[in-house]
Amino acid sequence: MASAERAAAAPGAAHETESSLSAWAAILDVLESAVAVAERTLKDPLGPLSAPHHAAAASPRERWTPPVLTGPLPAEARRRAVALSAAQQRVAQRLEDARRDLARQLHAVSSVPGVGDPSAAIYLDVSS
Repeated sequence: MASAERAAAAPGAAHETESSLSAWAAILDVLESAVAVAERTLKDPLGPLSAPHHAAAASPRERWTPPVLTGPLPAEARRRAVALSAAQQRVAQRLEDARRDLARQLHAVSSVPGVGDPSAAIYLDVSS
């Protein structure tokens, strides 16, 4: 049965389908925004702090709680969801690469004697 036939068969079905698509679109909007923020962070880790005048950082967003949906992903949103999934995977890989690179850098810095070693006090006698 085609979607138009289903909508005609059940008067509330069209509204329910539209409502489901709208709910899924809102979820995809939020997730796409999160991917965009992660991509911007990868390009500019300091964000607003790297601006010439150190503009104030934007206030942190509230933690997102996924909504409870009663229906599956509508077919109309499938292409967008698949593209989002691929973007999330690419960004996750780039974040992991950045984490590994940072770990290597921290290891290199920590291997230099005296760098970051606060355990020994050093005094300089300037009165002699």
